[in-house]
Amino acid sequence: MSDVLVNIAFPSTALRRLYTYRISPETGTTGVQPGQRAVAPLRNTATIGFIIETGIPAPANIKLKTVSEIIDNEPLLPPDLFHFLIKLSDYYLAPIGKTLAAAIPAEYQIQRQRRVYAISPESADIPEKYQPLFARIQTGKAVLLSTLKREFGSATVRPGLALLKKLQKVSEAPQFITPRHRSLVRKNYSLAENFNLHKPDIQALPKRAPRQWEILAYLTKNKTAAQEKIANFSPAAVKTLLSKGLITLTETEISDDVFWENILSKEKTITLTAEQNDVTGEISKYIGAGQYVPFLIHGVTGSGKTEIYLELIKKALLADKSALVLVPEITLTTHLASRFRGEFKDQIAIWHSHLSSLQRHTLWEKIRSGHYPIVIGARSAVMLPLSNLGLIIIDEEQDSSFKQRDQEPRYHARDAALLRAVECAAVVVMGSATPSLESLYNAATRKFRKMELIKRFSEAPSAKIEIIDMKAEWKDTGDYENPISRILSTKISEKLQNGEQVLLLQNRRGYSNVILCPDCGWTPKCRNCDISLTYHKNDQILLCHYCGLRQRPPDYCPNCHSSKFLYPGFGTQRVENALKKSFPQHNVVRLDVDSTRQRGFSQKVMRDFETGKIDLILGTQMIAKGLDFPNVTLVGVLNADIGLFMPDFRARERVFHLLYQVAGRAGRGAVQGEVYIQSFNPQDNTIRFAMQQNFAKFTALELSERNPVNYPPFSRIGAILFSGLSELKTKNAAERCTRFLKLNAKKLEILGPAPAPIPKIKNRYRYLSIIKSRKESDPNGARLRSLLKTFLNSSVYQSQTRQVRIHIDIDPLDLL
Repeated sequence: MSDVLVNIAFPSTALRRLYTYRISPETGTTGVQPGQRAVAPLRNTATIGFIIETGIPAPANIKLKTVSEIIDNEPLLPPDLFHFLIKLSDYYLAPIGKTLAAAIPAEYQIQRQRRVYAISPESADIPEKYQPLFARIQTGKAVLLSTLKREFGSATVRPGLALLKKLQKVSEAPQFITPRHRSLVRKNYSLAENFNLHKPDIQALPKRAPRQWEILAYLTKNKTAAQEKIANFSPAAVKTLLSKGLITLTETEISDDVFWENILSKEKTITLTAEQNDVTGEISKYIGAGQYVPFLIHGVTGSGKTEIYLELIKKALLADKSALVLVPEITLTTHLASRFRGEFKDQIAIWHSHLSSLQRHTLWEKIRSGHYPIVIGARSAVMLPLSNLGLIIIDEEQDSSFKQRDQEPRYHARDAALLRAVECAAVVVMGSATPSLESLYNAATRKFRKMELIKRFSEAPSAKIEIIDMKAEWKDTGDYENPISRILSTKISEKLQNGEQVLLLQNRRGYSNVILCPDCGWTPKCRNCDISLTYHKNDQILLCHYCGLRQRPPDYCPNCHSSKFLYPGFGTQRVENALKKSFPQHNVVRLDVDSTRQRGFSQKVMRDFETGKIDLILGTQMIAKGLDFPNVTLVGVLNADIGLFMPDFRARERVFHLLYQVAGRAGRGAVQGEVYIQSFNPQDNTIRFAMQQNFAKFTALELSERNPVNYPPFSRIGAILFSGLSELKTKNAAERCTRFLKLNAKKLEILGPAPAPIPKIKNRYRYLSIIKSRKESDPNGARLRSLLKTFLNSSVYQSQTRQVRIHIDIDPLDLL
C-alpha cells in the first residue's frame, strides 16, 4: 500500500496557506477523509491541523514530511458543514484552519503539552544547582514541562533545560491530550443514611473541627445541598467528611430544562390571518424541495412574523428536515425563545454565549447526533452541525450583532446562513420590520423574494408617536440637569399609576460622558486610546469602553488643580438614579452591558417584567427589539441624536432602525401605545421619518445619497485596518500596502490610507484603507477578493506584517 498525500490547514492566523504531507501505511491510510484532524511537523514542531484535501498529486523534486498521527476516526464536522466553512473562509479571506476551529467547541480542542524525559542516567557533569531538576526528571518516564515550572519556577527550568539538552541528558517531546468528555450532571451532597447527630464524636466537632461542623449543621437543616452551595465551605472539610462516610455525594443527569434557565415555556393557540397564510403558503412550497430559495419578509412591528416562523418550522419537520433559527441576542429575545420552547418542547435546543463549556459540549454532541431537529441561537449557531438542514430563519436580519468584528473569521451570520443554505439546498427566511438596505437591494435585484406584512397581527392600533424638542424644553425650564422632559415625566407617572409598564431607551452606558473641569476644560482621556473616559458613578471608576482601562476619578484637576468637576451628559446609570428618586414606589431596572454581566440577569429581568414584578426598564439598544409585552403602553427615547453624527456612512440607518424598532414595543396589547422621542434635532430627516414610521421615505433618501458616492448596497467594501505601536511605522506600512493595492487594482475604487476615525485603541495607532467594488460590474465581489488575495500572497504583505498588524474585513458594518 502506498502513501496518501494530503493538504493540511493549521488553525493559526499567520498561516493562510495549505501544506502538503504524506500519510504512510504505518500511520494508517485507510479511510482518511477531509475534516479529520492530524498531527504533522510544522517548522520542526508537531502541530495539529485539519486535512482539507486527499489524493494530492506528488509535487516534483520536493521531499514531503510525514503525518505522525490521525486524531479522529471520522471527521467531526458533516460534509455539508465542512464545505460551507471552506467557502466561508474563502469569502471572508480568513485562514481555513482558524475558520474550521471556530466551529468546534472548546472541549473538543486538543491540548498540546510538552513532556521532558531523561536520555542519560549520568549526572556527574551537571552543575549542582540543576541536580534537583535532573533528579526530578529521572523519577518517571516523562514529566510535564508545566509541572517542572510549577515545582522549580521558570527562572530555574528555562536555563536548566537548555543546559541539560546541550549535555544530551534530557530530551523533549510533545504530547496531545484529548479532553475528557464529561457528562452534564448535577452533584448533590447529603447526610449519610446512618448519620447520628447525637453521637459523641459528632458532638465534639464544633470545637475540634468547626469547619466540618458547619457543613453538617447546614445539611441537617437543608437535607441536601447542590455543589455550588457546598463550594462556599472548606474543600478540605468536605473531603474529610466524605472519607469518614458522614456525607454522601450523588450525581444525577441534568435534563434539557437547564439550558432554558429563566426562559419560560409559553404555549399559545393562534389562527393565522389571511395575510400570514399567504406568506406561509408561498414559502412552504419550497421547504423540502431540495432547492435554495431566499425570502425576505418585510413586516411592520407587531405583524406576527413569529407565528409565520412557527408554521414554517412545522412544515420543515413534516418534510423530515431540520431548522435553524438565528436571533441577534438570545438572552434578550426571550419572547421568541419562549414561544418556540412552548411549541416544540424537547425537539428544540437553545444556543448562546451564556452556556457553560460543558453545556455547550453536551448540546453540540446532541445536535450532531440528530437529537434536536430545531436549534434557536445567536450568531455562532450558523456553524452548528445540524443534519438534513432544510430551513434557516434569520430574525431581525438587519441587526449589527450578527457581524463578528473582533476575530477571524469576521463573518456576518445572515450572509453566512445564505452560503450554508446554498450548500445544503435549504430555504432561507429573513424577517424584519426594518430590513437592511443590502437586503432591500437584493430583493430589488431579485436575489431575494420579498414578502410583505402591512397589518398588525393584533387589533390594537399603531402607537401614537410625538417628538419633543429638548432645546426648547431646556430653554423653557432652565433645568439642564434633567434628561426627562416634563411631558414624558408626566406620562411615566400616569402609566405607572394605572398599573401599566414603561420602556425607556438611553443608548449610552455609564453615568456621565466625561468628567469636565469647568475652570480649564480638562477631561481625563484613556492612556491607551484616543478617547475620553466614561464616568461610572456606581463603581466610582473612569472606564474606557474600548480597551477596558479602569482608574479612580481624580480628586483635583491635574492641569489647574481645581477641585470642582462637572459631569455633562446622561448615561444609563445617571438616568436610573433620577428615575428611582422620582418614582421610589415603583421597581425600576437598568438593562445595559454593565448590568447584564451577571449570568442569567437579563433573562430574569425579562421574566420578572413579563410577570409584572418590574414596572419600568431603562436600557440601551438591547431593549429596542424582540420584546413583546402587552402591558407596555409607553416608550420613551431620551436622546434620539446619539449616534446620528458618527463618522460612518451607516450611522443614520442604525439610528433610524433603532428608533423605528423601539417605537414598535409600545401598544402590543388592547391599549394604544404612546411613544415620545426626545431630540435636540427634531427637524432631522432621520428623526422625522422615524417618528412618522415612514420606512419607504427614509430608505429612498438614504439610497439616493449613497449611490453617487458608491457605498453599499451599491458596492461591496473591503476594509484594511493597519495598527501598530509606532505611529510612523503604522503610517508607512499603510501607505506602502495601499500603494500596492492601487497598482494592482482593476475597476476598483481605493481610498486611503488615513487615520481611522478612532485613531488609537489599546495603545495601537490605527490607519484605514477602503476598497469599493461596484456590484454592477463585480456582482459577487470576486474582483475585490482577487485583489486582496494577491495582496495577502505578496512580499509586501509579508514584510509589513513584521511591523504592524493588518486586519481585512469584508463587508464591514462600520468604519471606525
